[in-house]
Amino acid sequence: MTKTRIRRLILLLVLLVFSSVFMAGCGQQSTQDADGGSETGDRSEAVDSTATLDKIYAFYDKVQLGQTKAEVDTALGVTAKEPMTDVFQYTDANGNGVMIGLSSVFSQDGSSKVVFNKSVEGLEAYLITLPDDKRVTDEQAQSITQGMTYEETKAKLGGDGYELSSTQGFEGKPEIDRVWMKKGISMITVKFSGPDGTDVAKTIVDF
Repeated sequence: MTKTRIRRLILLLVLLVFSSVFMAGCGQQSTQDADGGSETGDRSEAVDSTATLDKIYAFYDKVQLGQTKAEVDTALGVTAKEPMTDVFQYTDANGNGVMIGLSSVFSQDGSSKVVFNKSVEGLEAYLITLPDDKRVTDEQAQSITQGMTYEETKAKLGGDGYELSSTQGFEGKPEIDRVWMKKGISMITVKFSGPDGTDVAKTIVDF
């Protein structure tokens, strides 16, 4: 698989994540507007949402870049679907999921296919229920520029971003897409290159 095809596959995976966030947001927002909710229900939902987030990332974090599909199968313990060649979707009993992309480009022997990209699935249901104090303003989002470190970005946006995907970069540094929610279903996503603490913002999508 060439570098160009890999980049296209990465873009497709990220677009799939973005579209799922958008569509789920529309549906959830309509339901909330129609049904409303009591204060007790809101508190319960907040607790349940936190527990859900932990479960989402507990499943996602079992997958590491550089693993073979067999290693991922063992780590997750569920059967994968293959929506396209070398792309696999895993979903647990709670509906939490992770999508992986495989390529031999990043393997040590140059022939074995290993995970070069992973993206989280199921996060959208949590993101759209975030309270206002966990969202960022347009002004905060507009203050983020390319070249900022993750620490600088967190300081301006008030906290960690939610990881959407992680991709093995050609320079050996992982590239991680993180999202911060704004009002409604608007968001800012930033692609960082490098591990936490040394990574730098490369691509910013604000909508």
